[in-house]
Amino acid sequence: MYINNKLAYLGFLGLIGLIGFTGNYYFFGFFGFLVYFRYFKVIPDELFKENVRRAASPSFFISISISALIAGYGALINSISTQYLAAGLAINFAVPIFVFTGILVYSEIREAGEE
Repeated sequence: MYINNKLAYLGFLGLIGLIGFTGNYYFFGFFGFLVYFRYFKVIPDELFKENVRRAASPSFFISISISALIAGYGALINSISTQYLAAGLAINFAVPIFVFTGILVYSEIREAGEE
């Protein structure tokens, strides 16, 4: 186990998924973070750090874009309810995580194919 790879600590967010067993099934999505525990075995060399940066940049800009779109849509319909805000926060949380993970996995597969 290589402790210095800080990306692996995202795996602990997967433990929040246990709250789903209390009846709020929306928390089961947090189990997806358990995948990040595999990065405890990865030594964070320069190429790995570059792949993380390459995956984080589009995720950040997608998050900003989603925030602007949701805020603009909320301003246009003049109806902001708690249900609407909760859905917007969920979308703004989930989509950038999916994009980050997808780009990172793609980069790792492409790197493995070059070796």
